[in-house]
Amino acid sequence: MNLLIEIMKKCKKCNIEGNFVWDKDYHENSGKWRLLDLDIERPHQCQVKELEPEKMTVCPYCNPQTRKKISVKKLQEHIKKHHLGFY
Repeated sequence: MNLLIEIMKKCKKCNIEGNFVWDKDYHENSGKWRLLDLDIERPHQCQVKELEPEKMTVCPYCNPQTRKKISVKKLQEHIKKHHLGFY
């Protein structure tokens, strides 16, 4: 019994439009729903972009024993604000 329920054309997780349908057979066997991509006849796999972690550095002018890592983007602003005569 290969029943497919066509409900959506867009994946809510990754916002990709395609020829998607809910896989009812998989749901009956596993209790979980998944989207089938009818163009490639396989389950849909989201293409979610992973965010890169911010690059961190330490201020060369702060006390080495008490300085903490700060983001590279905020380093210049930190130096101007806290170490006015050094730049």
